[in-house]
Parts: sequence; C-alpha cells; structure tokens
Amino acid sequence: MAPCPGNSKDMERKDSRWIGKRGVLALLDDLESSSEGTHAIHLTPQTARSPDSGRYLPEDEPYRSRAAAIVSDLAESETGVALYLQGERAVAVLPPFPLEADEVSGGANVAPLRRLLSTDLTVGVVMLRLGRYAVGVLRGDTLIASKTDTRYVKHRHRAGGTSQRRFERSRERLVRELYDKACQVVRDVFAPYQRDIDYVLLGGERHTLNGFVKRCRLLQDLRAKTLSRLLDVDRPNQKALTGIAFEAWKSRVIAFG
Repeated sequence: MAPCPGNSKDMERKDSRWIGKRGVLALLDDLESSSEGTHAIHLTPQTARSPDSGRYLPEDEPYRSRAAAIVSDLAESETGVALYLQGERAVAVLPPFPLEADEVSGGANVAPLRRLLSTDLTVGVVMLRLGRYAVGVLRGDTLIASKTDTRYVKHRHRAGGTSQRRFERSRERLVRELYDKACQVVRDVFAPYQRDIDYVLLGGERHTLNGFVKRCRLLQDLRAKTLSRLLDVDRPNQKALTGIAFEAWKSRVIAFG
C-alpha cells in the first residue's frame, strides 16, 4: 500500500455526525470484531494540541502519516481524539467528555474510549433561554436532581426615543432578575453534589449564556469544569431534562477517506 500523504487537506472528511452513547459503543464493537490491521490511538486534549503528539502515533507507514494529518485537523477538540485506522478506513471519535490518558496500540484496543463511556460521571446541566430555564444533575445516564421555572422577559422594543430607552432599562432589569433567580436555582440543585461534579454543560443561546455566566458567581467558579459544547435545546423545561442524558453523552464521529 502506498503511503498516504500527511497533509490534512488530503484526508477529507467523508461523514461527520453526532452519535449517542449506544451508537458509539456499537461502533467500538464493530471495530473489535474486525481488528486485523487496526491501529488505535487515544489522545488527551492536551496531547492532541501538543507539537509532541507525534510520539503517540504509529511508527509504520502509511498509518503514521494518516494519523498525523487527522490529529492535526482535530487538534482543537476539548475532549481529545480517539482515532482508529483500519486499512483504508479511518474513524475519529471526539468523545463527550475528555479522555484522561494517552495510548497507542496495534490492534483494535478500544478500551480507553469504552471505559470513558461506561463511567458514571457526575455532570451539572444548565439550560437557559430568556424567560425559561432548567437545571439538573446527571450521574451517568440518570437524572438525579432537577428544577425548572419560567420568568417573564419582555421582547425587544422597536420604537425609538425616550420610550425605547425606558423599555430597554425595564427589560435589562428583568433579564438581571432572571439571571439571579436561575443562578440561585443552580446553587440549590448543585449544592448536594458540588464536590462530585466532574463537568458542567450549558444549553441555549450562547450570547444569553455568556451574560448569565458573567453574573452567576457559582458558574464562574465552575468555569474550569465547564465544556464549551452547547447542548441543543429549544425549550428548557422538564421534558428537555428528561432526555438530556442522551444529548450530554453524544460523541462526534468523523469518517475520513
């Protein structure tokens, strides 16, 4: 087999999807069942971004060049990269939560990713849109605490002049009250589990969440544990919380060719 170029542009992404935990575990089963000629590479976020990542790549070609190209393409992943090279097939998984160790092996050693997906992590979830919020704590796939509420916030006012300025001041006050109430609920829901929380996930519109985090001291304190990925949520309510474990544990799976 001729060596594959190491340029990331030559390794085109053929397919990229967000897949739930069961789907990723089924993919790992498939890789294990056809392990001949496979190289498995698991890199933490820090190593994937490091110029020294090459020492964790396969020694033999064309696998080394292919792996280097893909890792370079995905280096900014905040959860690391699990990469499986099998003949002409290359599949990368960006897991829902960070990989904790670097490992490269010949054969389909999918254990590091399988272990992560089987861990009962404690995850705080905050979903917020103007007028509505939902807060929960997950342990593994189980929602162990939750609270939702609504609070009126005026829609934007399009008139001009003094009336508009008065309206905007009133609206800003209502937004602050929403943020403060939601922050208190986050504090109340998280409190019994705060020492155990491994990660925090946010859901909603990024601009609104940025304003909320700036005003909520607890979320500032948890910033180091807060992932940048936003959960897909239209209406933060109890129904959204009921299905939030599926969203929280999704991985991004990318096929290269």
